Amino acid sequence: VSLITDVSSEMVTAVLPLYLVAGLGLSPLGFGLLDGIYNGISALVRLTGGHLGDRLGRHKALAGLGYGLSALCKPLLLLAHTLPAIGAVLALDRTGKGLRTAPRDALLSLAAAPEDRGRAFGVHRAMDTAGALIGPILAFLILRGAADGYDAVFTVSACVAALGVL
Repeated sequence: VSLITDVSSEMVTAVLPLYLVAGLGLSPLGFGLLDGIYNGISALVRLTGGHLGDRLGRHKALAGLGYGLSALCKPLLLLAHTLPAIGAVLALDRTGKGLRTAPRDALLSLAAAPEDRGRAFGVHRAMDTAGALIGPILAFLILRGAADGYDAVFTVSACVAALGVL
């Protein structure tokens, strides 16, 4: 799941500054502000996701909800062509990331025997890193080859995210 969802997320992350600044005319300062806000949202929601996962004991359901919410946001980027709409979609996407992170980590630690936890987290981080490498490469290949480059990247990212949720 981590590899696939990271490919999807990193595809968007790689082209988002270009799309917002060159495509929609947002200033670099405006992009920096937007980026800080939506990453801050993710950090704050992680606290909630971890607390709810521990309190309810429903780590898998919360992680699934977070992955699903983030996957739902990818096709919404195709419909969002104004800064407030894009900001709302990105905030929702980061809410999904925040909700899933702590419950997913709890699931990893619960699934692995104590002596294998380091290996389990190592494999998870390796998959994250592979997704962070593959996603931007795929995005820029699509951007280079497709007439509607940004929309094509967002569409492929949505399809990849849907595979990750399945």
